[in-house]
Amino acid sequence: MFFKKTPQLKYSEVVKGLKKLGFCKRPNKSTAHEQWVSDNPFRKVTVDKHISPFSVLLVKSMAKQADVSAKEFCRLCKDKKYKSTSAENTDNTAAETD
Repeated sequence: MFFKKTPQLKYSEVVKGLKKLGFCKRPNKSTAHEQWVSDNPFRKVTVDKHISPFSVLLVKSMAKQADVSAKEFCRLCKDKKYKSTSAENTDNTAAETD
């Protein structure tokens, strides 16, 4: 068996992946940490863009907060052949027909 290492991700890649998962950025308060939230179901991911590129430990933590596997999160962030779930496909199909 071969295990692939979880890659380090840049801030711009993480933002791209979070947007694909339906997250939006909350307005910053008096902190360097950004809060990205998704409403259905409610999830919150904390991102500190000043320490980019993010270590493997932080990538796994952000993936867990987003409620996806680290592998899927990295795929989304790196734009590699992401296969969306069937629920997302039906939402996209319905939006295209309107």
